[in-house]
Amino acid sequence: MLHLRFESRNGSLIVTPLAVRLDAECAFELRTRVADQAWGRRRVVVSLEHVTSIDGSALAALISILKAMDAGAELRLAHASPSVRALLARTRLDELFPQFEDTKAAIGE
Repeated sequence: MLHLRFESRNGSLIVTPLAVRLDAECAFELRTRVADQAWGRRRVVVSLEHVTSIDGSALAALISILKAMDAGAELRLAHASPSVRALLARTRLDELFPQFEDTKAAIGE
């Protein structure tokens, strides 16, 4: 079971996976639980402060979450590790998901 922390702050939904790795084992749960909470939100921030690596199925889950959101809504990433940033750059998903050093910057505080 994937443990997620949800918080609303400054009009944004902040989702923090409490896992070191996001992979095929938890991708479905990530997608369904976050998409349910993200519905109707203009901005969702996924804080990767505990995550050191992700795989393709987790990236697909993030894309699915973004597709489930309203047109013009943003899914932002905060605290991405160097390996996660490298994967996002290789897959060009860094152009789809704005990245921020921390959660405060991601929500505009």
